[in-house]
Amino acid sequence: MSDLTMGIIIVIATVLFVALIFILVAAQKRKRISALRGLASLNGWSFETVEDNNASGWRLRKGEWILEALNQSTKSSSENSTTVNSTTRWFSDAMRMPDGIVLIGPHQPEINFGGLGEVVKMVALRLMVGSEFDSAIGIERVELGSLELMAKYMVWTNREERAKKFLDETLENALRAWPLKMPPLVKFSPAGLEIKIQGQRLFKEQDIYALIKLGSTALDSAFSTVKD
Repeated sequence: MSDLTMGIIIVIATVLFVALIFILVAAQKRKRISALRGLASLNGWSFETVEDNNASGWRLRKGEWILEALNQSTKSSSENSTTVNSTTRWFSDAMRMPDGIVLIGPHQPEINFGGLGEVVKMVALRLMVGSEFDSAIGIERVELGSLELMAKYMVWTNREERAKKFLDETLENALRAWPLKMPPLVKFSPAGLEIKIQGQRLFKEQDIYALIKLGSTALDSAFSTVKD
């Protein structure tokens, strides 16, 4: 067999292998979408797929809340490259914090950055707060909840008394019982209530139920916080 023939065979085999991968991925995607449609129908949720230039994934809605799992693309003009970020987000604006903000997120190890410590902290907070940085003026870390909770989560706020009411026993128990490896980031602010799982698009039935259950619990706690 000549080198040319061998080269042609290798190219054809590679093309077929890549095509097979695309077929398997597409089949898996269709299977997941079908399962999500069935889950939505079973629970009375509306379901929609998301496909545009910057995002792909799916979205669930029911009454007061929205749950979406997306891959979002960000293009870098300087490096001419594209970064894809996966996120699952539960959101409701049924209850809004009148002012200020409460953040409950994964516990981070204390690292001494010397004079850069404050800068690093502010960068991390900006990532967690997003576009609501004005509501986070004066935000500080506070120690709330049990030792078990504080081993997994950190609480940041500029309204400590409201944070204490928000992080009640029911919400603490729900956070401690969170079944996924990646802890959620909970944000309660004037924009509403958001629970985000960074770096993951959830699709398993038990994971979706877990996030919706946590959202419902957080919404009840938010209601009690604002009502009082």
